[in-house]
Amino acid sequence: MAVIDSRVQEFIDQAMKNPGLGCCGKAGIAFRTLQKLRQQPGRSLDLELAAAEHYMFARWMVCEGRVGPTQMRVLVIGYDLKKLLDSVTGDPNREAVTDNPVSPPDIGVVAWGLKGVSDGSADHDRCNQAVSPPFWRPIEEIFGQSVQSPY
Repeated sequence: MAVIDSRVQEFIDQAMKNPGLGCCGKAGIAFRTLQKLRQQPGRSLDLELAAAEHYMFARWMVCEGRVGPTQMRVLVIGYDLKKLLDSVTGDPNREAVTDNPVSPPDIGVVAWGLKGVSDGSADHDRCNQAVSPPFWRPIEEIFGQSVQSPY
């Protein structure tokens, strides 16, 4: 089933209506809003919601300078490949961070994650260019306990 881009954009637009703190803070709050929606029972398999959450996570992390665009692109694509591998090996929920099932790998979700990288990079250059992201940040620093990420 293909991701419906207009529905993904609706989720993003709604989440970005928050008052936020600056451009990166606004993206962070929007990510948390979408993350909470996806963690509700029955919502984790909604591919448009997954795409919106993945987009916003990538945008937020790159805007903040927590990770650079290159590393985030690798994470976006790598996570989907990992889900494909988990599915092929019979454990599609291996990456679950809640009791909800993991959404299946989907090229549309990946495309939205990559768009989040591009938009986050533009945000970074516009409002946060004083922060230089590291060339590569250890995964555990990106996905610590406080950030239960899709990537």
